[in-house]
Amino acid sequence: MSTNDELLVALQRGIPLKRRPFAVLGKSLGLSEEEVLTTLRTLFEEKRARRFGAVFDVRRLGYVSALCAVDLPEDEIESRAAALKPYIGITHCYERGWPPELLADGPGGGGGAHVPNLWFTLARLEGLFQKELAEIEAILAPHRLLVLPAIRRFKIDVVFDPSRRNRAEIFPGLDLAGPDHEGADLKFSDFSEQDKATVRALQGNLPLSEAPFDEAAAELGCDPEDLLSKLRTWSAQGVLRRVGVILRHRNMGFKANGMCVWKVDRDHALEAGRALASFPQVTHCYQRPRDPDFDFDLYAMIHTRAWPTTIELFELLQEKAGLKGGRVLCSLREFKKASPKYFCEE
Repeated sequence: MSTNDELLVALQRGIPLKRRPFAVLGKSLGLSEEEVLTTLRTLFEEKRARRFGAVFDVRRLGYVSALCAVDLPEDEIESRAAALKPYIGITHCYERGWPPELLADGPGGGGGAHVPNLWFTLARLEGLFQKELAEIEAILAPHRLLVLPAIRRFKIDVVFDPSRRNRAEIFPGLDLAGPDHEGADLKFSDFSEQDKATVRALQGNLPLSEAPFDEAAAELGCDPEDLLSKLRTWSAQGVLRRVGVILRHRNMGFKANGMCVWKVDRDHALEAGRALASFPQVTHCYQRPRDPDFDFDLYAMIHTRAWPTTIELFELLQEKAGLKGGRVLCSLREFKKASPKYFCEE
């Protein structure tokens, strides 16, 4: 891997929580602070980066989230997606299906069997989730909305981290494999108004400067070291996943992404999920409840440069994870892709 590629990976993984983070990061790679900043700024100039800021864990901020899907007539997809777009809790919205250039009876095609075609994510504060979900169901009526919350999370970060390959977080309240899960989550009530202001200040774009946390602290009216101490605590608690760059995958050349799904035996889900998560091409991996209209429960997102490569990767994943009978729902159209906005309900 070249130094430039190493830097790109490091910027995605997250910068050090230090006063001069780019100097610290650059030193570890044999680069100067200015070289790191130049690379980061170039990513934005070339529109290869979407955002540089904090990435938080939605659950530990007191939010409820779910993947949702609906099966729509072809001539309704655009108008229904447009009606969903203004909702701040919806961050991703795609039409998914099977590209015409692939054979319907090929691997992952399911023989052309129909599947829900409009997919989106919804995340809202615990007290608002059901209210907003009811509004969305009314917008989509008379079509039935599938609501598929995560039961178990195997992988969520776009950048692969080998140290997490054997972790699977059990979501509280959904006992699938036993009573234990990784610690108690912080609740919404645990965050002070200053904490919420800190989340709001960091969830957008941080300055591309030598001391971005100093500038954020000045905006918040606090000492930079106090801000960094808070971020380190949140990182240890799992509230803060990282502060780093979010790339525009399509502009980086990864234009073919697919949601791979399988139906797995309960006893095999943990092993299969961990196997899938070990692949760097898998960016997200979850177990979700089955639905009568979509009888799959293991999900893995993959990103490649072209549809044939996507199908080849799907076959490899299926073989290595000991799975069969899977489907690939390819992202045909992107209607919305935005970063979450937390504590902005008012």
